Amino acid sequence: MDELYRSARDLTTDEIDAFRSQLRQSILACRERCLTLSAQWATEILDGITEQTPIPAETTLVCTDYESSLPPLSEKEHNKYQYARALFRMQQYDNVAFILKDYTAPRLMFLRLYAKYLAAEKRKNERIQDMLDVISDNSQAKNAELDAIYKELKQFHDQDQLDAFNLYLYGIVLRKRELNDMAAATLLSSLKKYEYNWSAWMELGALVTSKKQFHDLEQVLNERMPKSIIKNFFFARRALEIHLPQETFWTFMTPLQSNFSNSIYVKSQLATAYYDMFEYNEAEALFDQIRQENPCRLEDMDIYSNLLYLQGSRMKLSVLAHQCTRIDKYRPETCCIVANYHSARGEIPESVEYFKRALALDRNYHLAWTLLGHDYIELKNMHAAIECYRRAIDVNSRDYRAWYGLGQAYEILGLPFYATHYYQKTTELRPNDPRMWKALGACYALLQRDREAIKWYKRAAACDPDGKHRIMIQLARTYDKLGENNAAADYYRRALDRYVEGNQDTEEIAEAGLFLARYHLEKSEWIEAEEYAKAALDYNFPYYEDGKSVLEEIRARRTYESINSSS
Repeated sequence: MDELYRSARDLTTDEIDAFRSQLRQSILACRERCLTLSAQWATEILDGITEQTPIPAETTLVCTDYESSLPPLSEKEHNKYQYARALFRMQQYDNVAFILKDYTAPRLMFLRLYAKYLAAEKRKNERIQDMLDVISDNSQAKNAELDAIYKELKQFHDQDQLDAFNLYLYGIVLRKRELNDMAAATLLSSLKKYEYNWSAWMELGALVTSKKQFHDLEQVLNERMPKSIIKNFFFARRALEIHLPQETFWTFMTPLQSNFSNSIYVKSQLATAYYDMFEYNEAEALFDQIRQENPCRLEDMDIYSNLLYLQGSRMKLSVLAHQCTRIDKYRPETCCIVANYHSARGEIPESVEYFKRALALDRNYHLAWTLLGHDYIELKNMHAAIECYRRAIDVNSRDYRAWYGLGQAYEILGLPFYATHYYQKTTELRPNDPRMWKALGACYALLQRDREAIKWYKRAAACDPDGKHRIMIQLARTYDKLGENNAAADYYRRALDRYVEGNQDTEEIAEAGLFLARYHLEKSEWIEAEEYAKAALDYNFPYYEDGKSVLEEIRARRTYESINSSS
């Protein structure tokens, strides 16, 4: 346990003060380069730190330690930079690239090439019209400026002349060119030079798609950045995003929860984790707390809307949708929330339209792709659903919901053999989730491979100690199909006991009762047979009629046996 929570320690006051000071500087450094995501993240973490030692308001906001390490700008460079930054904020990316075309000072070079990259990204997205159209010509989906940006950055990189932020941009370009190993090395170099660029962490995280890669990176960063606090934020988030085992998440979240208990970001990560662990009541309580603390925060509210949808809280979902629409109706998260609201009302076509709006705003929004796939399943449009799930997996290959959706779609299409492949993938991603094993077992049952079905059903039952997913019934039916009545009776009995203990009212009680009644009837165990047969009398056709029939047969056979014994 000590090894598992090796990072779980309270930070000293000096460490927190130093971290707070660096966050203040990072806000300026990232804002100067128009990296709004990084600046926003730093401000949110900073806002959640309880002040220990007062810091003069302006001491870190004039020039940062990082800026002091770079060559100073001339007056002309500074003026051009301020002009370009103003244009950048107005999203005039081509104009920024033009204004700074002759400048190679690190800060100006980054803004120029970053603007060039974003301008090409914008044009690429505008060329893609149909959300579900598979683009056969890859050049249409490619950033047209990647090669030019790559060549320029590579030249400076080979001469070891790139600063942390240009290394970050070089890492983006390398990842887009699918040079993932080089991209990872470059991003690590960027973070070694300046670790407080959250966008660089997120870009590095996109390269971590497996448990092995995660732990390999953990080892590397522990060696290179042993005292880094921000890496715990990164690992906790990435463990959540790629659905690693719960203990991995808590290894990194525990010290953050202890040291940054007031952080709304940490609370949001905890709420998302509880949601992912099916602890819906805890998740809802935390999300409600976040909403009370900052009702205008939209980050992770799409997860909250999913939770409300699953909880059947239509009223709260309605309030959330209306409030988020009033705050910013053009945010992808808002569109997703409104889509969930329509889906909860059974208005699937409207839901589809809002998911498409979310994807028009952010085509890498894998949650929207997955939920859109679910809606197409509802509309019986399996081919569109499959395409949506594939798009989700392209963005996040560890999105188990998308893999599960693919399995469902192929199963509905009557292709259980293909479905088993996708369900098998979900069991790798969620080995402790009984739903995944149950779905895999059901497909093998459809393929008439009952022995394998039993194997997976038993795995599902082991993951479902509370019997929430009614797997015992599936096992009983499969054993009954194989003619193994003793095993079938055992699982029917266990299922029935759980239903009775949980005060559940389901027709499966009648099914189990009838099987057990006939089972004991064959053994001439009249009392047990009669007791189980009566369980079916509380249910409608055909169980009531079958129960009456079994009871009559019991009476007839008891009478016959009594006559024979007396004679």
